[in-house]
Amino acid sequence: MNREKILNNIISIRDSDNNIIEEKHFKLYYSVNKYSAKKNSIWHLDLNGKHLSKHKKYQFDLKCLTCQTIRTLGTTQLLRNINKDTGRCFFCINECPLKREKQKSTWKTGESKYQGEKKKLSFYEKKEYSEKMFENLDDDFKDNYFKFHLTTENYNYLFPRIQSFQNGKLSDMSNYEYWPVFKVNNQMKYSSVFYNKKNHSIFKAHQPILKCDICQETWRAKSLEKFKNDIKITCSSCSFVNKVFCLRQTKNCKNETLLYQSKLELKFIKWCNINNICVKNGPTLFYNFNGKNKKYRVDFQIEDILIEIKDNHVWHRNDMNSGKIKAKENAINMEIENGNYKYFFMIMPKKWLYYLEKIKNLLNKI
Repeated sequence: MNREKILNNIISIRDSDNNIIEEKHFKLYYSVNKYSAKKNSIWHLDLNGKHLSKHKKYQFDLKCLTCQTIRTLGTTQLLRNINKDTGRCFFCINECPLKREKQKSTWKTGESKYQGEKKKLSFYEKKEYSEKMFENLDDDFKDNYFKFHLTTENYNYLFPRIQSFQNGKLSDMSNYEYWPVFKVNNQMKYSSVFYNKKNHSIFKAHQPILKCDICQETWRAKSLEKFKNDIKITCSSCSFVNKVFCLRQTKNCKNETLLYQSKLELKFIKWCNINNICVKNGPTLFYNFNGKNKKYRVDFQIEDILIEIKDNHVWHRNDMNSGKIKAKENAINMEIENGNYKYFFMIMPKKWLYYLEKIKNLLNKI
């Protein structure tokens, strides 16, 4: 470990006004910078009880651990040397024979020049090179990388729900390969990409169109990484409902999956099953409220009857007062006028038996 030796070899320190700082009390510690995009732990340095950041305009006269020559470093270079654990000066590093040989043999990502020969790597060659370089990194970096990127297993789990990428522009899903590690030329060093086998290009999975596990509707998400640790892949509407009402599943009399949110809805499903009435999940309708287009999933459907189960809770009262319920009912009435359905009932506890009997009578007439 050269870090302590580097600090001991600091001859003098000058501030931005070229004033010499007499006291030199250093403290090293290893932690994550809260502003870091990579969230990797690095070495930090305190000078005289204050954190030393790259923005501090200090000049450090440092004696090289190799050639013993005194060189002047800025704050950034000193911190870089401490994190790399190297006490060699710039000249010692560049005169190193091992470094020169490594520079000759190392391929750069993209195009490389060596002995006058220019070679362009294919994307598959870049992929293999990236994976080899990634494997040589320490375990902390790799573990942290896959906290924010999908592994191949994560992607395979999400794959059945993915309909397209880039807001529907790339929809030939069988034509795309997911590469979890690919070398990039920015501070992140590596990123996950998709390879298009048809036109031999790579792209990022921006704005994917996904299919919701609960309502089976499609919606546009910002990224795939958001769902890395999710067991169920849900749209924003179902995700909100699931957090507030805890959406559950049960079966109808034909063993088909039904969704319900409340005990009252489950009670209605059980009543249908006892009476051998085939109840199904209701359709999703579109309606306009406060100048915005919204989706409304009706609770249940029996034949051409739409049914909404509502308890007298605060959510329902707020929607009534705001006019949201009225906007939903207008959308349903439009569907009835167009001949898609015949009846709509909003069943509440006060008129529970009345509506159940009415549904029975309508079904007996069919």
